[in-house]
Amino acid sequence: MTDHLRDFARELESETAQPERLALHIGGLVEPNLDILHYLAGLDALADEAEDRLLPGLRGGDLLHALLHVLGEQMGFQGNLGNYYDPGNSFLHLVIEKRRGLPITLSLLYMAVARRMGIRLDGMGFPAHFMLRYQDNLGSWLLDPFHRGVVQEADAAAYLTDVFRQPVQLHSAVAEYAVSSRMLLLRLLNNLRNVYLSNNIFHQALAVLDYMVLVEPDEPELWRDRGLLHIQNGEMLAAESDLRRYFTRRDRLHLFWAEPEASFPGLPGLGWEGNPSTSSGHRRSPTNEEREVMAALGHIRATIGRVN
Repeated sequence: MTDHLRDFARELESETAQPERLALHIGGLVEPNLDILHYLAGLDALADEAEDRLLPGLRGGDLLHALLHVLGEQMGFQGNLGNYYDPGNSFLHLVIEKRRGLPITLSLLYMAVARRMGIRLDGMGFPAHFMLRYQDNLGSWLLDPFHRGVVQEADAAAYLTDVFRQPVQLHSAVAEYAVSSRMLLLRLLNNLRNVYLSNNIFHQALAVLDYMVLVEPDEPELWRDRGLLHIQNGEMLAAESDLRRYFTRRDRLHLFWAEPEASFPGLPGLGWEGNPSTSSGHRRSPTNEEREVMAALGHIRATIGRVN
């Protein structure tokens, strides 16, 4: 059986890491024996087919419209509007097979296919929607594989307003919404985690967080959330270890050893907003979030019958 989490970690540290390879390893969550090379070859074949169908010499918005026509209409890659919250929409190998996906997974597929054709598309993480940006000497355009739209960069807010049928304001220049491969993966994984949590599939949400902490190991809230899910699954020692990492990354390790100020009423929620620590933060009183985590630690220690 392939250890996809181990291979994901190794690939993540590679200077030549490709987001589609990393995304395929995430598919190991549902198919432990997933053949990564088979699906990479499938992307190669898609690129060859798309290149054969594209007219030569296209540039600017015409190139993007042609890509949408070939990949979207002729080859059938579409947004899964009828079953948007199906976890399968977040797994690239299933998107390749079923030709249905989310904005982010369709964008990832377009990026991978286009790169094999010598076309650079950059991921753009707008509020509540993911698109792609293409630039050449004629200008800069945004490509939306999910809604099959092409728009000039300057019209991004107007386009999103039309998509969501309510006013959308962008508070930064469009270029600032460009995402790195790590940010793309984290956003994809966060979507998947939320789907599992909303359906109370806690063991799968926990497995998703195993990937997330590899992508962003310095993010305290990811360790907090993984620790709380370990509690949900009855894994108290693992939970305690993760909550220690949470306090360490907030520079508040002394709270890990402190006695909780309130009894543990049940599992804390997963949607807190934390307050960042400062250089003198260790002198602050615990935030509400930190008190909840301390209460969770009290529950852990009571359960395993020891107090550190």
